[in-house]
Amino acid sequence: MEPMSPLVTKPASVAGVGRRAQVAIGVFAALVVGLAYGYGTKPAAAGSAQSTAAATVTPVRNTTVICPMVTGQGDADFAAITPAGVGTPGGSDAATVTAFNSKTPAIPLKGVATLGTAKGLSGQPDNLNNESVPMVAQATGAYAPGFTVTETLNSTGAEHGLAATPCTAPDTDYWFIGAAADAKSALLNMYNGDQIAAEVNLSAYTQDGPVAAGVMQTDQGLLVQPVSQYTQPVDVAGLANGGTSPLAVHLTTTAGRVAAALLDSDKSGGRDFILAQKPAAHLVIPGIPAPTANPAAKMKLQLTLLAPTTDTDVTLHWIGGSTIMPNVTVPHLSAGKVQQVDLSAVPVSGEAAALAIDSANNVPLVAEIRVTAEGGADSAYLSPVAALTGESVVAGDTSGSVVQLTNTATKDAQVKVTVEGSGDPAPQTITVPAGSTKAVPLQAPAGGASFAVSVDPMAGAPSVFAARIMTAAGGLITIQPMSTALETVDVPAVRSDLSGVVPQSH
Repeated sequence: MEPMSPLVTKPASVAGVGRRAQVAIGVFAALVVGLAYGYGTKPAAAGSAQSTAAATVTPVRNTTVICPMVTGQGDADFAAITPAGVGTPGGSDAATVTAFNSKTPAIPLKGVATLGTAKGLSGQPDNLNNESVPMVAQATGAYAPGFTVTETLNSTGAEHGLAATPCTAPDTDYWFIGAAADAKSALLNMYNGDQIAAEVNLSAYTQDGPVAAGVMQTDQGLLVQPVSQYTQPVDVAGLANGGTSPLAVHLTTTAGRVAAALLDSDKSGGRDFILAQKPAAHLVIPGIPAPTANPAAKMKLQLTLLAPTTDTDVTLHWIGGSTIMPNVTVPHLSAGKVQQVDLSAVPVSGEAAALAIDSANNVPLVAEIRVTAEGGADSAYLSPVAALTGESVVAGDTSGSVVQLTNTATKDAQVKVTVEGSGDPAPQTITVPAGSTKAVPLQAPAGGASFAVSVDPMAGAPSVFAARIMTAAGGLITIQPMSTALETVDVPAVRSDLSGVVPQSH
């Protein structure tokens, strides 16, 4: 297997994460310039050799993302796409999705705007008790900008519930919140695609505060070998050692980095992936489904909150047909203690919505909404994401899926929603009124059972949030908040200054 690129170019589902590659490039450029300049401290003499390369925006040329978890027997589907409009691939450009330790790609992409799929994959064939085998997705050249891979776990006899997640880049810091401590399992999988070992520390928080390291069953100094996954998924439901409140789990690395994913499976209420996030003082969680008029059992919404380090109060805004303050009691948050708020009475029939969360005094928070579908057959998790600054893509969709668009600005926004994957892309322009949420039903293109959907704010609309809702027979549901795909990187201006190595006059 080829080593993972050290500049991984896939945004996570939190504010600022999608620009990590630009920062890395900027740091590298700064080091190069600093090295040349560092030989001397005097300014360049008149007439000395200098040149300046202007700042540029360039397409991404290399992307690697990881799908960290495949469970069970034949229940995992993968879909990959590079969206239209990013250029024509050359002879050396390629995109593949390959199972860990396999030499044959499960998905070779055949063209831009063409969906590649692999269906019915299993866990490790030699030992299905080990439920994980990562998929490594790599794209180069014209396939790299916007390259997106989505993993979907289908409901099977042994594993109940529909679950989906974007495949993501490695990182050094993850927060997962909302997993039920008394769940059937809450499996955290970690994969290290780099050439150095990664060392991982886990911390857990409950309604009683941080879980003491001595109480946790697995926590500090977990070693993930180079180009390897951790020995087996860590069941973080066991970190609380018998507790029953929802958990927050903080993963940090003291060396190296890992790609991580958390799959929560309830005893009877289904399963879904919980996306990683970073603490922030302002959070927006899109994708709250619209209730039907007279369900046999109402949808339930549980908001889980944590202020990791500082006490604070929290204000909520419900963004549905309009923006309101929901009539719910939000507890004061004590630092390090997980709190829950029941939002089940807030939605009205037919109203899709999002939730905005603000802390007092700019205190960073993490938050998650657990959706129990009408009828109680399945659950889904909603994570906060940043406003879209460009195109966002979900690769694995089926007819009947819905994209929900939320506009938090004070003026209307225009959004381009495009279905693609087979045949010509089918774009439509959607107007989202100020301070509201709009649901857009999706249909597969002619000749395709599955497809990709992209969402792109038009005319620089600054405050559009999106999520994809997918359902299946039997009341199954999964919801994926959407983040900006990385298609370009900013290369800052670089000034060449040889004054450090050219003799200077005194």
